Amino acid sequence: MCLSSTMGPGGYVKLLHTSDWHLGHRLLERSRLEEQRLFLDWLVDLVRSENPDLLILAGDVFDTGTPPNAALELYYDFLYRISRTSCRGTVVTGGNHDSVSTLNAPRQLLNRFRVHVVGGAMPPEDELFILRDGEDSPLACVGCVPFLRERDLRQPRAGESIGERDAALVAGLRDHYQAVSRAASGYKELPFILTGHLLAAGGGRSSSERDLYVGTLGQVDSSVFPASADYCALGHLHRRGRVDGKEHIRYSGSPLALDFGDETRKSLVLAEFDGKQLASLEEFPVPVFRRLVSLSGSLPEIIWQLEDVAGRNEELSPWLDISVNDPVPDAQERIEEASGALSLEILRVRYAKNGGGDETWEDADPHLSELSPLEVFKRRCESRGEEADDELIRAYQELLVIAESNIAGEFRGEDV
Repeated sequence: MCLSSTMGPGGYVKLLHTSDWHLGHRLLERSRLEEQRLFLDWLVDLVRSENPDLLILAGDVFDTGTPPNAALELYYDFLYRISRTSCRGTVVTGGNHDSVSTLNAPRQLLNRFRVHVVGGAMPPEDELFILRDGEDSPLACVGCVPFLRERDLRQPRAGESIGERDAALVAGLRDHYQAVSRAASGYKELPFILTGHLLAAGGGRSSSERDLYVGTLGQVDSSVFPASADYCALGHLHRRGRVDGKEHIRYSGSPLALDFGDETRKSLVLAEFDGKQLASLEEFPVPVFRRLVSLSGSLPEIIWQLEDVAGRNEELSPWLDISVNDPVPDAQERIEEASGALSLEILRVRYAKNGGGDETWEDADPHLSELSPLEVFKRRCESRGEEADDELIRAYQELLVIAESNIAGEFRGEDV
């Protein structure tokens, strides 16, 4: 499907929506840059073939606030290559993993390449981007809303309950979107496109997302987005999907599986407007550049499964997560020997509990990189003989969010 744009309001406008690249991500200490480079090469080719007018990257460009130089190089090289296509504009917004200052630092330079960056919360009128054609006629109005940190939305009150805090967060999000909508009121004849990096009800969560606030605090439904929005390009959730079943409010999902438990079918969203009318919408599948394969069973079953996994011609060798359910002393050595002969890469071998009796046999404690901060906290409590009840966990999560928010503030050069 490919429609060309006409000039000025009322013509066709085509956008490509993606999010959650997590450049620089490491899986069990293994770099993903090779896969990410292949994805970005593929995306440049897609832009050249589909000719979108607008590319939206809705947050979590990088995996950490201090991305490695190789990840930064991938990002800037991609933006340069996109600037040399027919794409009329690229919008990049910050996510909860991103450093606001890292994204915003080259804003003025990137504007020269038709790239509009909003790394963190700004006054509503400054979050607007008007997509224009080659004759400077407006094509679309984009409300570039990044991840909004709690302190961007509200002032905490002493003694407030969890329910009151949640209501204040949701109200703050709604107020911000309404303010952006009011700022865009002068462009009512154009398609109005909003971005967001948040947790919306109805979206499918996976194991690889970090909480934005505490647990499900700040979770919204489709009513938080103003009725004036013709399309909402969302990020944060790594599974693609609609919000409240509404076609025009969507998560694109991450283009790569970020953990062994992630959904493997990944896609981008291609949307076309005829004037303000959303004329068509298509999920465009992303190739799998490296398979993340989970295997489980007895040792003989694992060896057989390894041979099956190796029976494909692939550019990048699959990465394997293996769970062995029988306590064979030399299981790991035999698995590594078999996988080496088949040119497969094993990232982890685990030993499942034996359900045949009271005795269990498990592997050594997992590597720290495999544990979330909450899992580390629970294990620490257990080692001290203390119970991590719901109240203690909630208090820990609140402190963790405050700490992460302060770190983000330091990246922005703010007093925290």
